[in-house]
Amino acid sequence: MLPPGIFSRRSRRSMIRGVRAYFRRRGSHPRWFQSLRMFYRLRMLVMLRMQKRIGAIVRSREAKLHVDGEEAFSRIDELLRSARHTIIIHMFIWLDDPTGRAVALRLVEAADRGVSVHVTKDTSGDMFELNRDFLTTKTDGKGIWERFWHHPNIHVEAPEERNHGKVYIIDGETMLLGGMNISSDYRYSWHDFLIELRGTRFVEEYLSQTLRISTDDSVRLVMNTLHHSAVREVITALINSAAREIILEQAYFSDPGIVDLLARRSHEGIYIRFILPLKTSVHNSANIVAMAALMEKGNDERLQIFRYPGMLHGKLILVDRQRAFIGSANLITSSLDAMGEVNVLVTGRNHNVVRRAREIVRRDLLRSTPLQGPPQLKWVTRVLAYLGL
Repeated sequence: MLPPGIFSRRSRRSMIRGVRAYFRRRGSHPRWFQSLRMFYRLRMLVMLRMQKRIGAIVRSREAKLHVDGEEAFSRIDELLRSARHTIIIHMFIWLDDPTGRAVALRLVEAADRGVSVHVTKDTSGDMFELNRDFLTTKTDGKGIWERFWHHPNIHVEAPEERNHGKVYIIDGETMLLGGMNISSDYRYSWHDFLIELRGTRFVEEYLSQTLRISTDDSVRLVMNTLHHSAVREVITALINSAAREIILEQAYFSDPGIVDLLARRSHEGIYIRFILPLKTSVHNSANIVAMAALMEKGNDERLQIFRYPGMLHGKLILVDRQRAFIGSANLITSSLDAMGEVNVLVTGRNHNVVRRAREIVRRDLLRSTPLQGPPQLKWVTRVLAYLGL
């Protein structure tokens, strides 16, 4: 069944903007320089508002995993309410629905307190917003949107960057990231994850897109930037380094290289359990074709695929029960290689994020149904998969 209003003028405009932005050559906009400019703007704000050098702020590396929308959006709301001087939001999808308007209200309230609010909403996400798109609220929106767009302390950019990340930065010290866009689906219905990082190091690395990797880091950012796509490298290294088992929870899966790598590792004796949603909002046929290929190529004594009953939008890889990789990146070629993404790699069997990741996959495996054999593929499924649908 098609979404209501899909053929409305607003939907057509939203889809055209999103498709144009998605197929635009990545790098056409100087995203790195925009982020660097914002980073130095944030440094100045922190120095002025807190009257201390940013280097003197406690650089704790705390990380916490929030699961599903009730928990995640409650934390987002709490942080927006308590923000003292700066809020930065980078978002792929932001719907004009009750949740989207609730976030806008919190930002207006923060701006009324004197907080400087900076929003970057990537235009390529517009193709999924249809008749509830974010940008149309600038001209057609009423109520809270009118205040949002005209507030002197709220600054909004809508570049065509193909940046799939979803990030909140509060006061230069707290950073939230993961798979959750701003909409009621994520808040009330879909299964997804949000990671909270505390420490200015993460903020500096993200905004300047300059990673400082240390061998003793238990928590590290992994990003696709204009200059380097690190997500595929890290996922490949994780899968290759597994000594016993790999558990994956993913919304979208179709990259041929990942299919082949997982199949090979299963033949090398690694246990692989893969949880995918029973039905997705998009990319469903591509998921089915990839599942069939993986089951046909893999070792069926070491490989199992499970179907989750509901919309699973999270992106989680758990290796040997002691390393967790969570963020915005999907296991599809465009996400791994071409789009802006931000993930977190957490290492340590006793780290609270890894412990909670183990709890999540144990619970989700119990809720899911194992496939007994490769899905039967119809010609229309293959055609839709070829189109990425």
